[in-house]
Amino acid sequence: MPDRLPATALDRSALPDRRFVAALFQGLAPRYNGVLLAYSFAQDLRWKEILVRRLHPEHGERALDLACGTGLILDRLSMFLGESQTVGADINRTMLRENDHTGARYRLVQADAQQLPLVSGSFDIATAGYLLKYVQLDRFFSEIARVLRPGGRFGGYDFSRPVRGTLAGTLYSVYLHRILPSIGRGRGKSAAAWRSVFEFLPQIAESSGWESRVSEALEGAGFVEIEVVPSLGGAITWVWARKREA
Repeated sequence: MPDRLPATALDRSALPDRRFVAALFQGLAPRYNGVLLAYSFAQDLRWKEILVRRLHPEHGERALDLACGTGLILDRLSMFLGESQTVGADINRTMLRENDHTGARYRLVQADAQQLPLVSGSFDIATAGYLLKYVQLDRFFSEIARVLRPGGRFGGYDFSRPVRGTLAGTLYSVYLHRILPSIGRGRGKSAAAWRSVFEFLPQIAESSGWESRVSEALEGAGFVEIEVVPSLGGAITWVWARKREA
């Protein structure tokens, strides 16, 4: 786990340095769920419920969760579809090992979400939580379109920059830049790990700008019925879309 955010980790003209992000989550894997709960004031579990239910999984369909982490979205998808109908992909092997500890039987694949070793047109649903800020959106959604069947649905969410000029956005900005870093500084023996995370999140939330580019990327990949909806002043932004019918 890096002690501090390196100068090369984040460039406003580029994606976050993948080596830094990999190291960040390598160290976070055993505590990942706790990090999400701390960041979201325990709202993350509710967001995952909303994500899955909004996609209306139906018996017989297959679902793919990208950046599946410790499997919290996969668990919810499998409740509707069954474990044999759900697949999780994550670039981080340590995350997948943590997932294995749950005893779930859904298939797990170590893979880059922008280059999936999966059969074209093999899924009805694709989901992604906290991934959109890390990927090249055009490439990512082209790959999602490839593995989805015609009419397949995509749903995802990620944190984004505060919505300026709104009360919710102002409160979120205060939380992002003042409260969140202080949480990282007060974690005792794990202070270095938490400090790295909670210093990194405000920077990428402000500089990524993924939410302003995602609609165009989806349209270019052949998606329709696109919705990009900021919530809680930008604390998260929802993305919904459907692959165009053949």
